[in-house]
Amino acid sequence: MRMVLFWLGLLVAHRVLAEPDTFGFGSGRSGSLSVRDADSAVINRYTPLSTPVAAGARELAVANASGFTPGELVLLHATSGLTPAPASGAQAPVVLSGGPVGQYEFARVASVSAAGVRLTAPLVHGYPVPGTQVVSVPEYTEVQVGERATLRAAPWDGRVGGLLVFLVTGTLANAGTVTVAGLGFRGGSVFNHATWSGCSDFDVPVTRGGSYKGEGVVAERFGVASGRGNVANGGGGGNCHNAGGGGGGHGGVGGEGGRSSVGDGTRAVGGLGGAAVVYSPFERLVFGGGGGEGESNDTFGTGGGAGGGAMLIRAGQVQGPGRFLANGSAAAATRLGGDDGAGGGGAGGALSLRSGGALACGGVEASGGQGGDTTHATAETGPGGGGAGGVVLLQGAPLACPASARAGAAGAWRIQNDSRGAGPVAGQDAPSQGLLRSVSFPVGPLAPPVLSQPLSGARGVASRPLFEGTAPPGASVSLVLDGQPYAQVQLEEAQERFAYTAPTDVSPGAHEVRVSAAWQGLSSELSAPVLFEVGGESPGAPAVVMVVPVEGARVEPQPLLAGKSPPDARVSIEVDAVEVAQVSADAEGRFRYVLAAAQALAPGTHQVSARLLDTQEGQALGSAVTTFEVVAPRELDTGWGCGAGPAGGLGGLGGLAGLLGLWAARGRARAPGRRPPGGRPRGPGPRESRATPASR
Repeated sequence: MRMVLFWLGLLVAHRVLAEPDTFGFGSGRSGSLSVRDADSAVINRYTPLSTPVAAGARELAVANASGFTPGELVLLHATSGLTPAPASGAQAPVVLSGGPVGQYEFARVASVSAAGVRLTAPLVHGYPVPGTQVVSVPEYTEVQVGERATLRAAPWDGRVGGLLVFLVTGTLANAGTVTVAGLGFRGGSVFNHATWSGCSDFDVPVTRGGSYKGEGVVAERFGVASGRGNVANGGGGGNCHNAGGGGGGHGGVGGEGGRSSVGDGTRAVGGLGGAAVVYSPFERLVFGGGGGEGESNDTFGTGGGAGGGAMLIRAGQVQGPGRFLANGSAAAATRLGGDDGAGGGGAGGALSLRSGGALACGGVEASGGQGGDTTHATAETGPGGGGAGGVVLLQGAPLACPASARAGAAGAWRIQNDSRGAGPVAGQDAPSQGLLRSVSFPVGPLAPPVLSQPLSGARGVASRPLFEGTAPPGASVSLVLDGQPYAQVQLEEAQERFAYTAPTDVSPGAHEVRVSAAWQGLSSELSAPVLFEVGGESPGAPAVVMVVPVEGARVEPQPLLAGKSPPDARVSIEVDAVEVAQVSADAEGRFRYVLAAAQALAPGTHQVSARLLDTQEGQALGSAVTTFEVVAPRELDTGWGCGAGPAGGLGGLGGLAGLLGLWAARGRARAPGRRPPGGRPRGPGPRESRATPASR
């Protein structure tokens, strides 16, 4: 009876796995959207996450849950919160693969309360606080943006904003502007100092002549950190006296701010450019870094430009002459006649635009903002550095959407058209350019992997099973064993076959395995379950098993004949070596047939078996033969007896439990006291993939 309950729990208990991105183009539940000429629309709602969440969590504590509704799609985005923070002035690329920053995932809302939001499925990733925001995601059927209309994000305010996210089942027709330009990380604010000279450190208090740094992926440093050292992708502020601010970084490194004024020895103490940020745009999105402030002691200096925000759009197709913008903002020039430094430009943001068909537009831009100019007629003060280019991902076919992610130009002292050391320098700005990636085929649903080993219904599987099959080339294959993440296998770009041998013993008894694939930020559904048993019968047991009636059962003349096979297989059922029916197994491999009146069996001993139709090469054809006895209904025993009657007591979940329990019970009856076989199944041969156990 314990085996019956185990199988019942394994297959029909309510298990909820984490929900990867299988949302495609959305449900269309938001209807259509039309933004008319001269209108400007913000379609997303934002709230910060209040408490950190771990992978697997379903409860989100947020600052304000009132705007969310059950059934709604949301996006979690780790906008900032990089730890440990790079040292001030470190311009080495910031690699994000080891932490949460930039990571995002879609999730659906199950319920809303004053305390927060409950999701329908657990999260795939964990998210930090501060730095994570929860954003509503409209799911449209069609979107139209008029010729003079603007669809935009709310600006980032240090806690929320800067993200424009929506899905469209049909067409996104853009004749206007869809934008997150200048809506990302903030530029260093203007602060007027007393006159200071000689400071050159990466961190200098504003009260001693340092200027505010631009904002980046390190949280809670905006309006606090000052001095010429950049903080991650936030540009450094110009140091005393009148040096320019550094440009923000993103796809490349921001430009350095211009030198201090003649009165300070024209030293190279302008703000350092923000560092480049390295990540895959299929998996993360990052705002452009803000530019640093230009040093000011005469009220004429200017702050840094804001970086571009992030845009994430998937649509059935995209058309129209409109533009999609994620540019960084230019820094303002000093006021005419002012002898202070100018701010650095903001870096370009991130833009992911993926179409299930054609992708056409008037242009996509994620370029850096220009550094601020200086304007004094005789004083040589520091212009601002240009912001780096951002990151652009375009996907569709045909692809007709010109894209750019250029670095912003350095500012100049206008009187002499002299950058005074501000960068990037034309012809030498490759490190400051952004990143463009285009995929010339449509985005679409990802098919789940096909598991070929073990066969569904296999018994006698070795204690360290071999799991193998095929998946889309280059995909990451996840194995889920008994409802829990078990292992991941990373395929190479041209590789379809995966193989993974369990590194430790799997317990004897019944198990279920499913597989899914992830590729380019999208995930497949889980495959149909494959049921197998470790131990029991010898390896090579047939893939089709007769379960009802059990060996020696006493049944009515029109009994239920039921069993287990690979999912969706065609099965021939034979009684006394004569075919009585051809049936199809369901998605979990269950098949059944009740003999018709014309097929009623005479009293006495009979035999039943099943065999697979349309089998794969090398696949076992037939089940073992089960012998049973037909008796008159009045002679049957009463009580719990699956198979004792036309319906066999197998309706609903109780029937499923009985069917599977009897299958397991048959194995115990046939092999009393038998131990799992020693040895291991054949290995995968030459190593074809990198496989690592997943955390349980």
